[in-house]
Amino acid sequence: MKRTNVSLIFNIFLAVGFILLLVAGFLTYNTKKFERTALKANGRVVDLVENRNSSGGKSSRTYSPVVIYTDDKGVEHRYIASFSSNPPAYEVGETVVIYYDPWDPDNAAIAGWGSYLGAIIVGGIGLLFTLISLGFHAVRKIRHASNARLKESGQLVLADFISVDINEYVSVNNRHPFFIRCEWKDPLTGEKKAFKSGFLWSDPTPRIGAGKKISVYIDGDNPKKYYVDITPYEGHA
Repeated sequence: MKRTNVSLIFNIFLAVGFILLLVAGFLTYNTKKFERTALKANGRVVDLVENRNSSGGKSSRTYSPVVIYTDDKGVEHRYIASFSSNPPAYEVGETVVIYYDPWDPDNAAIAGWGSYLGAIIVGGIGLLFTLISLGFHAVRKIRHASNARLKESGQLVLADFISVDINEYVSVNNRHPFFIRCEWKDPLTGEKKAFKSGFLWSDPTPRIGAGKKISVYIDGDNPKKYYVDITPYEGHA
């Protein structure tokens, strides 16, 4: 995997997020449009329909309200909500407001948040995807700016290559990134300082020879801030 492919994945997240937000906006618009042209009636919850869902060997139950209402012509209608929840959103015997199409009275919806549940779910997922992607790009931009500043004004030291390790805690497309460990001995104090590089998405070992020196830029004001230059070791998987 190329390093840039990680960015591509988050760009896809961003695109999917925007699409889902647009869908949520469309659903919200349609619901509001329906409410503007619909008639209102008082309805009564007469039953709760049980819905069973199975996932991962576990089953869950949710409940959809069944509402009886009378249209403006005195005809009684029975409506089963398209949404369900647990605990139930309504109780049997509860009075609710119903929006219904005057030309098709069976086309109805319960007034309130339930009418927007689809938009809320889709919009929530879209917002999550968007925030994850924007967060990734923001962090990456800040890191790149910091690394550029260190390369420009930091102290350059040549550290001894120690090893290439794998970060088992991070996974993209079921692959874990590599990182380089290196070490430098301060000639003034004799103190050894260990450094870890950023992520590499292909094994850099073949491009690092024995006794290889790794360029590290250290912040003169804060030695804990440093940048291991991995540019020479970035490659294709």
